[in-house]
Amino acid sequence: MTERFAQVALPLPLASPYTYRIPETLGDRVVPGARVVVPVRRRELIGIVVEADVPAPAAAARDVLGAPDADAAVPAPLLETARWMAGYYGAPLGLALKTMLPGGLWGESVVVATLVRGARPVGGLAGEVTAWLERRGGEASVAATARALKRPVWDALDRLARVSAVTLRVEPPDTAGDALTERVVTLAGDSPTLLERDALFRRAPKQRRLYEALEQMGGSAQVSHVTGQLGFTAAVIKGLERRGLVRIGRAERLRDPFAGFPSVPPPSSLTADQQAALAAVASLGSGDGALLFGVTGSGKTLVYLEVVRQVLAEGRGAIVLVPEIGLTPQTVGRLRGAFGDQIAVLHSALSDGERADAWRMLRRGERRVAVGARSAVFAPVERLGLIVLDEEHEASYKNGETPRYHAREVAAVRARLEGAGLVLGSATPSLETMTLAERRLRMVRLPERIGARPLPPVELVDLRIAPRVPGTGAVAWSEALDAAIIGTLARKEQALLLLNRRGYAAFLQCPDCGEVWQCPRCTISLTVHTAPPGLRCHYCGHEQPLPFTCRVCANPVQQMRGFGTQQLERLLAERYPEARLARMDLDTTSTKWSHHRILSAVESGEVDLLLGTQMIAKGLDFPNVTLVGVVDADTGLYLPDFRAAERTFQLLAQVAGRAGRGPRGGRVLVQTRHPGHHALTWAARHDAEGFLREERTLRELPPYPPTTSLVNLLVSGANERAVGRRAAELADWCSALLERYALPVTLLGPAPCPLARIKDRWRWHVLLKGPSEALGRIVRYAAPRLARAGDVRVVVDRDPVSLL
Repeated sequence: MTERFAQVALPLPLASPYTYRIPETLGDRVVPGARVVVPVRRRELIGIVVEADVPAPAAAARDVLGAPDADAAVPAPLLETARWMAGYYGAPLGLALKTMLPGGLWGESVVVATLVRGARPVGGLAGEVTAWLERRGGEASVAATARALKRPVWDALDRLARVSAVTLRVEPPDTAGDALTERVVTLAGDSPTLLERDALFRRAPKQRRLYEALEQMGGSAQVSHVTGQLGFTAAVIKGLERRGLVRIGRAERLRDPFAGFPSVPPPSSLTADQQAALAAVASLGSGDGALLFGVTGSGKTLVYLEVVRQVLAEGRGAIVLVPEIGLTPQTVGRLRGAFGDQIAVLHSALSDGERADAWRMLRRGERRVAVGARSAVFAPVERLGLIVLDEEHEASYKNGETPRYHAREVAAVRARLEGAGLVLGSATPSLETMTLAERRLRMVRLPERIGARPLPPVELVDLRIAPRVPGTGAVAWSEALDAAIIGTLARKEQALLLLNRRGYAAFLQCPDCGEVWQCPRCTISLTVHTAPPGLRCHYCGHEQPLPFTCRVCANPVQQMRGFGTQQLERLLAERYPEARLARMDLDTTSTKWSHHRILSAVESGEVDLLLGTQMIAKGLDFPNVTLVGVVDADTGLYLPDFRAAERTFQLLAQVAGRAGRGPRGGRVLVQTRHPGHHALTWAARHDAEGFLREERTLRELPPYPPTTSLVNLLVSGANERAVGRRAAELADWCSALLERYALPVTLLGPAPCPLARIKDRWRWHVLLKGPSEALGRIVRYAAPRLARAGDVRVVVDRDPVSLL
């Protein structure tokens, strides 16, 4: 019989898949997209079959050892999406596939064989295997069994597994295949009549009450619910079991962390603008896309819900992406209100088991709508009909490690491959998306807020000349913002205060010699924190105690410079002692459900002043918020990044949109030292298109996206000199490549990154600017050839969202 071979992608930075021989016994399971266990040097790894029935390799091929799943883990469209990611972003195919599956399905594995007691005896090698397992107490790893018997045992084990003589499992546990189970009690046999019940339960009234309670619950219930909630003892359950009236078994228990979340019923009707937008989006053809461009408060979410409803009615599924984990509970509440338990949630704050259960329900078609952050774009939704990206402009949709994909681009490719519609929604679209709307995307507008409520007026407070409240320390606190907060509290309304800087103070400095405390692992100053007290690096997590004296001149007085959310919180508590405060930043939202607890308190009116970083600017809808104050609009305005102005505009426009969503209206105060900057003036007018027109002109010379495309080649390592030398070699190599093939690409660098060291790694970069097609040729050619040299590595970042 002709030997068959398969290419297997491994979760390793390998330029190409490995080729393995397919044993005859595994031929029906080794198909594209299937998980397989394969030998790699002296260990066993799980990989994904990317192609079956390939030509035999020149060298002898090792065998595929096992295929743990009955069906392919990666459907064909997702496998093709992974191929596109590998080519476009210059990433190894195995790493592209690794991003698509829950963590428990990957990695180094030990396959354990367990003998099934009572199985009939067998002969040959299979008999030797069962005898070995008997001697080992009924269980042993496949590798240990093969070493003991001094021959390959996979064929024998596979035959034993197929006749249920042994079971095979992968350790660490396969979280996508091994479901969590719990004991359940289920009614058995025919239901007795009333007369029969009187006789049966004459001396067992508790058993009768339990029996009839189970009938009311559909005939089955968890044992834990029966004993914990209904109050029946284990003896009552056992009594029914002895009579043959119930049976006790185990059933799968799904870990749905959002199961108890309140559902938010959708509004009963759509506005005329929403109906027009729904009609436009619903008429999208297979693989087509639309930009839903609506002002804040215009009801984009309701349009999403209605188009998802139509997709589900057609028997297809949908994916809804949100940029922040903190927005997920709100989104889930709205979707559950519309679609009940058809929702599955996928994001990084969930446990491995919770993510695996959601993945499994989607893969089996038991849930048809996936909700989550960036990685949910890979959700295995059956018959995918729609992908929605809410707040499509957010930088968090870009992955920060290999493969450095952007969920917006991946969603467009997947929608095309699966014949699904794509909806990008935002009140402040990215410049790239607005450019696409001129060529490929359908523009759908929601020009007014629901109920024709006006957008809140925005006042720019010039901190250079505005009167300040005395005694507020380092915090820039104008009389205008102070008076606005006092008035808001007096009217029993709520206010949001944005300060996009964590901690208590920006840095600590000696007033005598000027020494600033720097992170020993990064080229960044340490931020002062007071809860708990210390100096902390926001890039690598380094912490150290607050010093009593200067380490250079021994001066006992140290001065804090700048201010952050902790200092702002202290100021608010002292100045408005009656106000109920909540702070929302990375320090207060690091635990599970912390986002939800804070936002629920605001929604229920238990918080008067909510202060925080950019996470309070997105997607929140609180009708009683009548004031938004931006304490310092300049924090990111002049960062050394070509997107700094766009990000500032988006942040200000989004947070301004949190005000005035209720009948009381609202206002916005923005404190700045640069009131004439175009990002601020256009934000004050709520004019996204005006800003984008001016910003696009500014990016024409020198050219930056969308005028041109970028590839950032990032070189990093522990030795500064070695990194600089490798960056220079890389620039020379790229320059020669451009010259040889006469590519219309500009090379900038090499140069140190603005953040020259992070986590003990020095960083240089080489920037390539040119047409996307030419950059694609370079990425595909260069990526497999940019080998790691010792500790120094090169990362290809195509379409970077930041150059810091």
